[in-house]
Amino acid sequence: MYTQYTMNQTTLPLEIDSLLPNNHIVYSINQVVEDLENTHYQLIANDFGRPAYHPKLLLKALLFAYSEGIFSGRKIEKMMQENLAMHWLTGQTVITYRTINRFRVSDTIKGIIRELYCTFSIRLKQEKLIEGQSLFIDGTKIEANANKYTFVWKKAVDRFYPKLKQKELDYYNQEIAPLIDQAVERDTNQEFSKEEITELHHLLEEEIEKVEDKLTSTKEKEALSRLKKKRRSLKKHRNRLKKDFIPREQKYENYYETFDDRNSFSKTDKDATFMRMKDDHMMNGQLKPGYNVQIATENQFVLHTQIYPNPTDTKTLIPLLDSLPEVIKPSSYIVADAGYGSQENLEFLEQSRWTGLVKYGMYEKEQKKKYMKSDKNLDNWTYDEEQNTYTHPDGTLYAHGYIRRQKTSSGYITFSHVYHSTDPTYRNGKKSLWINYEYEEQKLKIKEKLSSKKGAKLYGQRKIDVEPTFGQVKANLGFTRFSVRGKSKVEIETNLIFMANNLRKYNKRSKNNEK
Repeated sequence: MYTQYTMNQTTLPLEIDSLLPNNHIVYSINQVVEDLENTHYQLIANDFGRPAYHPKLLLKALLFAYSEGIFSGRKIEKMMQENLAMHWLTGQTVITYRTINRFRVSDTIKGIIRELYCTFSIRLKQEKLIEGQSLFIDGTKIEANANKYTFVWKKAVDRFYPKLKQKELDYYNQEIAPLIDQAVERDTNQEFSKEEITELHHLLEEEIEKVEDKLTSTKEKEALSRLKKKRRSLKKHRNRLKKDFIPREQKYENYYETFDDRNSFSKTDKDATFMRMKDDHMMNGQLKPGYNVQIATENQFVLHTQIYPNPTDTKTLIPLLDSLPEVIKPSSYIVADAGYGSQENLEFLEQSRWTGLVKYGMYEKEQKKKYMKSDKNLDNWTYDEEQNTYTHPDGTLYAHGYIRRQKTSSGYITFSHVYHSTDPTYRNGKKSLWINYEYEEQKLKIKEKLSSKKGAKLYGQRKIDVEPTFGQVKANLGFTRFSVRGKSKVEIETNLIFMANNLRKYNKRSKNNEK
């Protein structure tokens, strides 16, 4: 015996929410998006055409799709046609993928989702899902929507651009200067600028016109032959400038503008930088275009995100903290791993209102017994304060030489005291000793903070707070590559995917997730 069913029986439409479980994520998405005041939704007024879709509707649809691991505009449109929960969330509205794609890269959603993070943070505090005392910071690299072999390297441009300059100079001296009557006055080894190459092109055009005028007034065969030969040469050189030198000058100029303190970029997404990514099971480094995604979390909820072009995390901490909205700023602690432990960052945290729990690069190594007993540990050296000298464990004396001033790529200045060995044979293999006393003092303070009960507990919590978020987004939701191009659009998609992951957590943890 089988259960009876019929496909042709007329039925009355039912309430869709009666078919969904009480704890379905669409109810949490609806609550969180409805928290935003209507003033955040800019009214789009047109004198013609149909009315625009409300941003709330589009934002809810995007968040639900991203929470289900669906990022394609066409697949989101298909969800609107077939998915029961999406029907309830959008009021059974079906929106084309073109509209969806235009909305998720528009300036409208950029402002809305920034405000959404603030209102969501307030909701989490009200429901005591976060305390607002600490922020855990970390970064990951996500592949850009760009082709693998479209790289432009700054070192290669620095090598080939001077060769182009020399080729232009040689070509002018050997080929062009003997032909034209108005030779450009310049030094023999003076390089041509882009403007001068363009001016030279115009000068050749004028010379060609003069030759053509002479051709019309000359009747002698020898003179005509000589003038035609000169015209051919001038046209050849003019075309060489127009099709080779000028376009290459423009290309290299555009390259240097695009680099903007970076060492590489992709031709298909010029904001993407080539980074070493560990994306296979053997953990082999893959050089691909990507973005450095920085997040700040508490209780595994992402409260703030930022995108940076540099592969390392060292130069991202200060701009990330400066960009925090006031409502998201923690009251007490900033916790981050050793990738952020530069002298500049530690000094910034020391002068800020927060207590920084950030390890420096050598912290873990310095805790090992092998390092404590080795001659690399400065505590095993003998310091003479009166003579300002250090003595190696083997007896070699190191006398103070000078103070070295260094400037980092971010503009931060450090000072290192350099001590030179008095042993001309360098029997221990160490010619000089460099000590940055300010950094050493900061390291002692960090050790003291991390060895305290509160500091050790908070830093231990970092691994289970911020790092799992990347795994949830990459492994659970399958977000390993951006679907849009350009930094502004990538920032929007980053906010969408992490907010979608937030809503999945919120839906599971919140007590008020019933209809």
